[in-house]
Amino acid sequence: MVLGVLASILRFPVKLVSRFCSWWLKIDLDTAEHLRRHGRGALPPQQLHNVRQEPSPAEPCHHQARRAMNGSAHADADENASSSSRQTPGHLIYDKYASQRRAWCDSIRDQTHAWNFNAFELYTRTHGNPLVTITVTLLESYELLDGWLLDRQKVVNFLLRVESEYNPNSYHNNTHAADVTQTSCVILESFKKQVKQISKLEYFSIIIASAVHDLGHLGVNNDFLINSRHPRATMYNDKSVNENFHIARAFAIARESPDLDIFSGFSLDDQKQIRKLMIETVLSTDMAVHFDLLSRFTSQVDAKPDLSEWTDRTLLYQMLVHLADIANPSRPFHLARGWAERVIEEFCDQGDREAACGLPVSAMCNRVTMNMPRAQLGFINIFLKPTLNCFERAAPDFVRMALEHLDLTIKEWQGLDAGGLVLPPHLMPQPSPQAGQPEQAQQQQQQQGSPATGGKVEDTRAPPMQPQLPLKVVDAGPLPKRHP
Repeated sequence: MVLGVLASILRFPVKLVSRFCSWWLKIDLDTAEHLRRHGRGALPPQQLHNVRQEPSPAEPCHHQARRAMNGSAHADADENASSSSRQTPGHLIYDKYASQRRAWCDSIRDQTHAWNFNAFELYTRTHGNPLVTITVTLLESYELLDGWLLDRQKVVNFLLRVESEYNPNSYHNNTHAADVTQTSCVILESFKKQVKQISKLEYFSIIIASAVHDLGHLGVNNDFLINSRHPRATMYNDKSVNENFHIARAFAIARESPDLDIFSGFSLDDQKQIRKLMIETVLSTDMAVHFDLLSRFTSQVDAKPDLSEWTDRTLLYQMLVHLADIANPSRPFHLARGWAERVIEEFCDQGDREAACGLPVSAMCNRVTMNMPRAQLGFINIFLKPTLNCFERAAPDFVRMALEHLDLTIKEWQGLDAGGLVLPPHLMPQPSPQAGQPEQAQQQQQQQGSPATGGKVEDTRAPPMQPQLPLKVVDAGPLPKRHP
């Protein structure tokens, strides 16, 4: 009797304590799971870098730039979220085209070292995944994927993640990365005679460095990031801001999870060598170091003309990746023109953003004064042609071929300039409203006509700045969009 009463009295506090412990345990397990997933990369960090969004003119410039760049470092977060429904860990990208990749790789094996390689076409054929496709194909061509130190699945996981973090800019996108990666291997093949012995470690380092060399690019140059006080400029002390971010992000991805660590099969010494070579080559793509790089390379070649005697080839590979990054104007002209339109579009977009932020508009980014043929001729004569001539002693066959195409391209641009081409129609600056009259009123007046013209619509717009020339490059394909 007494025990029954005592049990009924204690039942309520015991139940309360039990529920409290159960609730606390659930919270603790949830927290542990959250931390575990965050540590493995399943929960991406806060996004801070979307330059596609136009800032509000009412904000201070540096606030505008920071807000304008909020959100695109992992632009495919929604896709990643959907992938988890397919039982794919959150730090990996669901490989929706795995069954088709073998056929895609086989279809371009004869193009891996061809100078008419069309990255635009590959983008379309692979549903927006050209970088994974060309990189896997090149690694296979040098027998690096199977039977060596690489884990094929880790390499694919890493490349899928890298490609997903390339932003859909007009120029600095995954298609450009695929093009540069293929160009690097074309040049590598060309100077085999001069270098004689290229190790698999060097092939691997150059291919991967080329694939990640613009990873996470925001579609603006270093000066914009510095002048707008972007967090990346703060992080890297205004020095090679884009380039430092690209290579740092690549290694950060590899270290997120064992599933992504493409370097895990190498010894520590080999990992240090790979890391050093990749960092140096990606940093050499900063155009601010262009003239210094050419000067140092020329001095070293003059001092030791036989490249096979170079014990440290870092400078050689810096020049190679830098040249691969700027070489697309020497492709056949239908490809060179496609790249030119895209880089000019990205420059003009940056100029528009600079104007919206109240920053001085960069000389090469001013849509009003931009002249595409002259801009391309200037870049070729000031940067590309001297680089090719400088590198001729390292890769004479490649340089001769590239210069032949470049001579034809120069004539094409000169002809277009003489014909009055300024910009493709879709890049032309929009006419501003007449002073003192709202744009809407002008449009209404044009639609209704005026008594002076008998009700007919009179075209008061300024004459076009260029003749209507055929501008779009059919062979080059559409502007790259975010891949599926």
